[in-house]
Amino acid sequence: MLVCTLIVCNVFSQHVENVGNVEGAKNEQQSKPKFFSDKSIGIGGWIDAQYQFEKTASGNVSAFQIRRARLDFKGSLSKMIDFRLQCDFAPNPRLIDAFVKLKFCKYANLQVGQFKIPFSLENKLSPLDLELTDNAQVISALSGYKDVTGISSYANGREIGLMLSGVLAEANVGGDKTKILSYELGVFGGNGINVKTDNMAKDLSARVEFCPFVRNLILSVSGYWGKYDMVYNNASTGTDGLRHRYAAGVQYSDEHLMLRGEYLQGRTDFTVLDEVSGNLFVNPMQSRGFYFVAGYWFKFGWGEKSDVQQRLRPVLRVDYYEKSISVNSPSLYCSAGVDWWPEKHLRFQINYTLHQNISTGTLGHNLTTMLSVKF
Repeated sequence: MLVCTLIVCNVFSQHVENVGNVEGAKNEQQSKPKFFSDKSIGIGGWIDAQYQFEKTASGNVSAFQIRRARLDFKGSLSKMIDFRLQCDFAPNPRLIDAFVKLKFCKYANLQVGQFKIPFSLENKLSPLDLELTDNAQVISALSGYKDVTGISSYANGREIGLMLSGVLAEANVGGDKTKILSYELGVFGGNGINVKTDNMAKDLSARVEFCPFVRNLILSVSGYWGKYDMVYNNASTGTDGLRHRYAAGVQYSDEHLMLRGEYLQGRTDFTVLDEVSGNLFVNPMQSRGFYFVAGYWFKFGWGEKSDVQQRLRPVLRVDYYEKSISVNSPSLYCSAGVDWWPEKHLRFQINYTLHQNISTGTLGHNLTTMLSVKF
């Protein structure tokens, strides 16, 4: 029933989009103010319906859920102004993206609002582009998905702030105009999405990407330097703790083959109680990890005379993460999956993950399937 509902919603949205009065549209275009005459605005979104079965030493999980239900407005108001407004209605309504981008020149663009921080390669990816149903452990912990501090567990890698970005060098690589050197530098509140900053400090994040004159190859380094209001027993301590992270990665992606790997590490301060003196003190935690993911697209049609193309991609990933303060550290995840697009509006994923607690040797199993309808 859920699958049928999703598909019907998608077909209905396509029907509404194609229905219109040509003459009315022409009159509407003529009535627009001259400043906005070149604007282009798009409305889209997608729905993710997921089933997950997980078996661990602490128990089993078997659950259906609507993982995401997003509505996305984005476009250009003029040659200089872009915008995006994205909302997610699952598991609860919240604002995801809300920003304006001012394009001064290719060397300098200013983005203001709520958006993804410039940290790591994987954080840039939309869930519709991510190879597996979940991010790597170290990305979740250090890129603002399920942050180790707990202050931005559902921030989806985003913060509120402003960012300067641009392309510093371009060249012809393999017959294509390619960005050789680009940068992003941002200042953020550091508390996740849809909240005010509760300390005087502001966080800084930066990413630099370099193409070593090899087509489809990217080298990336990024960093995040900030502070957050530490808590103890769910109460503020009034003391700021450090939250510093670093990442280095490489990615190759062409029409068929995709390879990406990253190493991340960071320091996060926590408040700990000294049982002897009864005083609180700062205890820094070190985190580090890496992942490597590979996939290959196979493309084929439904039949010889069909215009509908489908894509299928087998995916493999190895994923390691450890913390200096954790009873569950370190852990190794090995994942295999299939990413199948029967047509451009419909996606099906199935992933299996074997996760191992290296300290104890215990094993866990996770099987996840997800159906996505894009409109």
